[in-house]
Amino acid sequence: MSKNHEQQNHTLLGWQAQGGPTRLSGDLYQFGRRVEADGSWTIYHVFTGTPAHIGSWTMTGLNRRNAEKALAILNTH
Repeated sequence: MSKNHEQQNHTLLGWQAQGGPTRLSGDLYQFGRRVEADGSWTIYHVFTGTPAHIGSWTMTGLNRRNAEKALAILNTH
């Protein structure tokens, strides 16, 4: 796991411990994931197609494992 992916994983574990990130909206299931041409994963807003921004983190360049975790956290109360 690269250093960037380890940092992403650490952030995701913190979110899980705190019950998820601060939400911009209370709506569930507003995020999806997609694999990019370079093999990285992006979490995106399903209505706009743009990469999700949670705080200062743009949810791009994730590995598959971190994308799965992020999506589960973002789409769960």
